[in-house]
Amino acid sequence: MACLPHALAIGALALFAAAPLSAQAAPAPTPAPTPVPKEAAAADLVFLHWNDFHGQFRPQRAFWKLRPGLPDDRAPRLGGAAALAGFVQRERTAAAAAGRTVVVTDGGDWFQGTLEGNTSKGLLTIEFYNRLRLDAAALGNHEFDFGPDNLQRLLAAAKFPVLAANLRDTAAPAPSAWQRVRPFAVIDAHGLKIVVLGLITKDTKAVSTGPWGSAEFDDELQALRIAMPAAERAGDVVVLLTHCGVEVDRQLAKAFPQVPLILGGHSHTGLTAPLREGNCWIVQTHGKASEVWRVLARADREHRRLQLLGGELVELDAERAPPDTDTEQWFTAATAELTAHWDQPIGTLEIPPYDDRGARSSPAGNLVCDVFRAAAAADVAVTNKGGLRAHLASGSLTRRMLFELLPFDNTLVSMSLTGAQLRAVLQNSLAEGRRPLEIGGGSYRYTEQDGARQLLDVTIGDAPLDDARSYRVATSSFLARGGDGLSAFARGTDRRDHGVQLHQVLIEAAERDRGLRAAGDNRIEFRARDR
Repeated sequence: MACLPHALAIGALALFAAAPLSAQAAPAPTPAPTPVPKEAAAADLVFLHWNDFHGQFRPQRAFWKLRPGLPDDRAPRLGGAAALAGFVQRERTAAAAAGRTVVVTDGGDWFQGTLEGNTSKGLLTIEFYNRLRLDAAALGNHEFDFGPDNLQRLLAAAKFPVLAANLRDTAAPAPSAWQRVRPFAVIDAHGLKIVVLGLITKDTKAVSTGPWGSAEFDDELQALRIAMPAAERAGDVVVLLTHCGVEVDRQLAKAFPQVPLILGGHSHTGLTAPLREGNCWIVQTHGKASEVWRVLARADREHRRLQLLGGELVELDAERAPPDTDTEQWFTAATAELTAHWDQPIGTLEIPPYDDRGARSSPAGNLVCDVFRAAAAADVAVTNKGGLRAHLASGSLTRRMLFELLPFDNTLVSMSLTGAQLRAVLQNSLAEGRRPLEIGGGSYRYTEQDGARQLLDVTIGDAPLDDARSYRVATSSFLARGGDGLSAFARGTDRRDHGVQLHQVLIEAAERDRGLRAAGDNRIEFRARDR
């Protein structure tokens, strides 16, 4: 499934190889504290913010930084839990020496996408955040991916405030199942009371697997109008901590000009400079522990305001963020059993170099669809680009790599669709804000007219799509039930859930064939209209 149709960076993020963290980086000398810009010399407050951690405990190769033509192994390694912990600790040490307050926040989606995050169902991330002594975290849509009981377990373990002012319990007036989720938290900074108010995307049920129990997710703007008076009574200034996406954040900033700062998440929009709407700064990282936003401010107690002085998107490379040894040791011990099973080579992977951020098909998408089609004995297979969560590179293949490509607990489903219904599914995927479906067993072409994308033609096998014919179609259980807004799948008949998780379909194919080979042909073609 997809975190967001318009997620900007997920598909380019890489998985990390098997060796424990402690064996990968030699101890580095502690760097000097991050220099303070001259214009921010008056700062007495530092916000350290990240979003969409997604269980990325291990460093990752930054394939998105490679120049075209360079081999994958030239991509630098960034981030991970030990780097993030080391950076936070050094910032706290430097701030204490300068008499500054540090506020550490997370913008939601604590897990989903890695073995470490998913096998613990988020608990390992909560333990890590407790070690970091977070000041507040937004509730993200993926926190619901293992259901309400699991989320209650995570909330009970969290030693920091979890915020979502627009989470509503439909079971009320009975005692709320979500009583541990607060609308806001109050932080005292040099006598200035800063209210950190949280929001989760109203689209949570469309972009996570659930079940969601009695939770409902109200419109962010409407919820903020209701929550703002109480928040303003509780403190001097209101800062938003959101998991709503950058476009919603812009709407919030315009509607509430008294808000000076929005610490965002959900859309994975790495803002190298604050996005300004009026006097409000909006900041967000690309996610997956690759960066931290560092905002310098002054707590103006006399005028009851927060004065923003400077900020930077800090990339967690080896120079700025040498790993914290205690975190490395904790993580290695906590994941020893996972490493023993999931990081053993099971064959080789052959895949041409690719950039999967475009509208064309990708080798990874071709590989997934081809394997799904064969496993389900289907005529055609489709999957969503947003569900492909890692960059693949040729070389030794491990179970971890295939898990992190398809980490969600979705299963393989096949169904019968008429050609007309399949055409509707593909057209549905071309709607605004969506990405064209990857396809196996066929190809299709589309164009754009009056700002809208239009399907031109579809080929299945070697023949044009026959609207009257019945086709067997393989896909994920997430899409089969209409996920990502693809409601056209609801017309499918003779449904069969094959009862095997998507990554396991790939693992079984790789173990049988001693590896996998991805086709590099383009199966999605944009055709410009003749003028």
